[in-house]
Amino acid sequence: MEFSVLDKQTLQCVMTEEEIADYGMDKRSIYQNDARAVDFFRQIMQRAQQETGFVRQGESIAVHAAFLSDESLEITFSSGLGGSDQTDQSLSALSQSESEIEEQERKKELERKNEEAAQIARQMETAILKSRHLIHVTEFCGKAPAGLKASLYEYRGVYFLLADVREYGVRDTARLFQLADEYMESICYTKSIAAYIREHGRCMIRENAVEILGKISRNG
Repeated sequence: MEFSVLDKQTLQCVMTEEEIADYGMDKRSIYQNDARAVDFFRQIMQRAQQETGFVRQGESIAVHAAFLSDESLEITFSSGLGGSDQTDQSLSALSQSESEIEEQERKKELERKNEEAAQIARQMETAILKSRHLIHVTEFCGKAPAGLKASLYEYRGVYFLLADVREYGVRDTARLFQLADEYMESICYTKSIAAYIREHGRCMIRENAVEILGKISRNG
């Protein structure tokens, strides 16, 4: 935790994620704008005064807090601004709203999934998509990325779509996985499973299964 006295009325503190956690707080809890968050800022202000010798000018205190790009928290305390104590209203000065935080978290999760898809794509030759219902396979094919080459097999009452993804890009692979989560029961890319299905399963559509079933889905 780093403290800096900027001038007679202004004191600044920078905290890491770990230091924030030591107070039982995180980014989301800070944005809750409740008594717990306000108490957190009071504690930091008191500690800052103890370590720097900073003396408040007047009764009022305003707080501005902003999360930086490295997830550290920069807090600026300004005293002597007149009026009543503004600490209870400090969270209104935060530079990011809770919705913006949620959007950042969604973007990070999407980046993680895309990276996961990229790693798998580099290893994968055939994606094996499984469903017990042909209608779900058909619906999947109606939404699948254009140009996806696949064959359809049936084995013991279960349908397997064997999709060739050797030339698939990261974005299309990620989209493929998202659709599989929505319409299919499971997806894998083990070569031995693909070979077993080809050997023991009943081939229903040898080539262009996605194109054929996709037309049925869109026209149905």
